[in-house]
Amino acid sequence: MKTKQGVIKQNNYGRVIDYLLILLITLIFNYTTYAQKEVTNPVNENELTIVIDSITKLVEQYYVSLEIGKEISDFIQAQKKSGAYKDITNPNALANQLTSDLRSVNGDLHMSVTYSLETNVDDTSKENKVSTQIDNRGQWTNYGLQEIKILDGNIGYLKINHFTSWNHFEEAKKVITRSINTIQNTDALIIDVRNNSGGFEEIVAYLISYFFDGESIHLSDYYYRYSDQRYGVHTTVNIPGTKLPNIPIYILVNSRSASAAESLAYMLKHLKRATIVGEITAGAGNGAMTHRVNSRFTVTIASEATINAITKTSFEQVGVIPNIKVSSDEAFSKGYLLALDYLKEHNSEKIHPSNYENLVNFIPQVRGVKKLNNAEYIKYIGNYKDANLEIIISLKEKILYAEIVGKGGKIKLIPKADHIFIVDNLKERIQFVFDRGEVIKLIGVDSPMELTKLK
Repeated sequence: MKTKQGVIKQNNYGRVIDYLLILLITLIFNYTTYAQKEVTNPVNENELTIVIDSITKLVEQYYVSLEIGKEISDFIQAQKKSGAYKDITNPNALANQLTSDLRSVNGDLHMSVTYSLETNVDDTSKENKVSTQIDNRGQWTNYGLQEIKILDGNIGYLKINHFTSWNHFEEAKKVITRSINTIQNTDALIIDVRNNSGGFEEIVAYLISYFFDGESIHLSDYYYRYSDQRYGVHTTVNIPGTKLPNIPIYILVNSRSASAAESLAYMLKHLKRATIVGEITAGAGNGAMTHRVNSRFTVTIASEATINAITKTSFEQVGVIPNIKVSSDEAFSKGYLLALDYLKEHNSEKIHPSNYENLVNFIPQVRGVKKLNNAEYIKYIGNYKDANLEIIISLKEKILYAEIVGKGGKIKLIPKADHIFIVDNLKERIQFVFDRGEVIKLIGVDSPMELTKLK
């Protein structure tokens, strides 16, 4: 016999099941509808003709060089005539091929074609677009400022992934100002623009403004051939916060530092205001404009020739040549070492040089450290123990980790020299001791630790 309460519970249970079934059907329907919307329409012959003709006309009109623009345009049309694009019906593949062809004539990295999914213009789709689309040049990425910290030795470090876009200029200025305020009491500064793809030149000029006193400095010009106009880029005299006109600056670059990131390094190098450390940069010196071709394609064209105020030329096709050439992997350690070496002799607080020398011992070094393969790393793996301490050494994705038994948590080991590793985030170095090709001990370089490897 069912009680009234039992019947209520059963009815409630039935309602829950019904609700879940309705929810599941709704989700399947919505997913199917969304998947249908995401189906990519192939490029037909008519659209291909419109895209090619539009791109070639735009290139001829806007490219920095009239002659090279005509050469690029002719090459694209010749490719179409030869049937190079005839069988490319996938719009992404077409965009990639056109980008490759636009760059093939003279290697200009600011030339590209982009495909984006078609979107409906009804209110519902607009609402969905607002709620799902991410602006990778805006607040989502802190306008390019990825990391700000103070390194040991009172050295500031700024990691900048990009220099945002013109529509975020005012917000980005505030982020730059706050960043400078964070490192205003440091004795040296490292600015890391490795893998920085560029952005808005004016935000670079705004950052540079913090490193100079006095009158505004003419940094560079943009020349627009299509309108025969010139636009100058200058530092800003009156900016909020504290200027750092005397702080030594080290800029880290690599082969993927491009466009505005290169401008930062190029300007400060020739103003003799920074030491550039790393690899020769990408050589993307021209400014660019993006044009809508149709509802699915846009073309970006190098339309602005950059002319440095000091060199009267640019780094286009050449790249920025570092003062100190090292690999990208070595750049941070080298920049840090240079800063410490400078401060050892020039710090304003009269700090004894031995303090900086001690910090050098804990900077990871790539150059001169033997590259170990996985088989050699495996020799380190195992348990090491004395009467009071046991450490487990493990390997994951070619990185060694140390774990103290009973404490939990793994600590990354960073190569310092042959068989010597820095214990990450600790002022401690450890060394593996070999005998007849096998590891027998783990000892502390900066402590009396001596652990025997267990069989």
